[in-house]
Amino acid sequence: MFEAIDLYDVYEVTLRIRDKLCGGIPKNKDLIRSWVEAGTKHKDEKSEELTEAAMAAMLDDVAEKSWNGFFRDAEKGLFIESRQVKAMFKECASLLRITTQKIGSKQILQHGFEIKAHDGGQRIYLDKREPDGFDEQAIHVTTAQGPRSAIKRVDYVAGIDIVFQVWVLTTSAQEKRHVGEAEIVKMLTLAQENGLGSDRSQGRGKFDVVGFERVQAKPKKLAKAG
Repeated sequence: MFEAIDLYDVYEVTLRIRDKLCGGIPKNKDLIRSWVEAGTKHKDEKSEELTEAAMAAMLDDVAEKSWNGFFRDAEKGLFIESRQVKAMFKECASLLRITTQKIGSKQILQHGFEIKAHDGGQRIYLDKREPDGFDEQAIHVTTAQGPRSAIKRVDYVAGIDIVFQVWVLTTSAQEKRHVGEAEIVKMLTLAQENGLGSDRSQGRGKFDVVGFERVQAKPKKLAKAG
């Protein structure tokens, strides 16, 4: 009776990474804690729990302070979280001025726009057990002790397809807040060049959309009471 999919238009998308997809998750516990607290805006017990969970997902006992990588689990290997893909869409919607041209669309993108893995979960697996390699570059930062130089290392995977579903709340095309297939296509078209993952300023994470298909079944009717 209460089928959530009945409220959404659902599309399956396949992205093919052109070069490299770079991980952006710190592999050092102190950096992970700072990353979690920046996202939650709190330094509390919950943040510590999220830090421990993230560290467990990295499966690294010893890690370099300037080394970023991917989440992974013992069963299926490396993955990115669906929220990373959703952030990509929201950024493109802002750049395309969809959220300013369509009044109410910002709320749709925030609360009625979901990215799901093919199994309905939040982990979008990359079909890799380990990264294909890592890139290194010198970085220069200013600290309390003065200018410092360090080496930044970033894990990457290459030659992969990323498959996920877009669930967008069904609205009438005449509604000002409507975010439909045309808007999703525009966002994906821009995202191809804007990229996904970290190190996008270095040209990483660019992709081609090689699959785009509406997959939602015909909505079911609610059963009558009694």
